[in-house]
Formats: sequence, C-alpha cells, structure tokens
Amino acid sequence: MSHRDVTRTKLAGDALYIAWRMNPADADSAGTAKNRLAQGEGRHLYRLRSWVIVNGEGHALLAPAASLEQIAGAVSDDAEEVVASRWIAGRRECAEVAREIELTPVALGLTDRPEQWPYSSAAMK
Repeated sequence: MSHRDVTRTKLAGDALYIAWRMNPADADSAGTAKNRLAQGEGRHLYRLRSWVIVNGEGHALLAPAASLEQIAGAVSDDAEEVVASRWIAGRRECAEVAREIELTPVALGLTDRPEQWPYSSAAMK
C-alpha cells in the first residue's frame, strides 16, 4: 500500500475514508481500536467524523491532519492492516458515507439502531 501524504487544502466537505483489519482473536480488539481512534484524534492526526468497529474491522471517515502512514500507525500496530483508503469529496457524499459507516451494525443484524452499537460514533452522539 502506498503511504502518500494526505495533508492538502481541503474543500468544506472533503474527508478521508479508511478501513483496517484487527486481530479477531483478541477479545477486546474493539475496545482497543476505539481507544486508539480517540488517541489519534487527541494527537491531532485527524478529526473523526464517523467511525465503527465491527467484526474485526474498523471503518472511519476523518478530516486528516497528518500523512496516511501516521494515521495508519495510529489506528493499527501494523500499517499493512489498512486495507482501504480514499478521498470523499463534497458534503453530500461525506454525509452519505458517514451514515453508511454508522449503519454497519444494523446492516449486519447486530443492532436495531446505530446508536445501540457501543463501538461506533453513533453511540457517542
């Protein structure tokens, strides 16, 4: 995976979508990932817009303030576990992606409403 610098002049709606894998054998991997996301935001590597941790995967929409390599290192011990990243342009598309991320547990039949999933930005609202 190419770790290019994601810091650039951002339009009002631009964001970075990132997905990564976690160790599914780790019983507390979701809690660990949730803490890592908060720590990365606290280190000002990004501003979280929307995120979910489910079934050994993390998905986040964020406003980056650092390189993809730094962001990948914040969310995972192994930067190679980052399996997807792409720019999301425009407010409407950002809102759609954010909603899709938060609806993941509902789509998987794990909850009835997004805010019921404890490892999601929807639960924090």
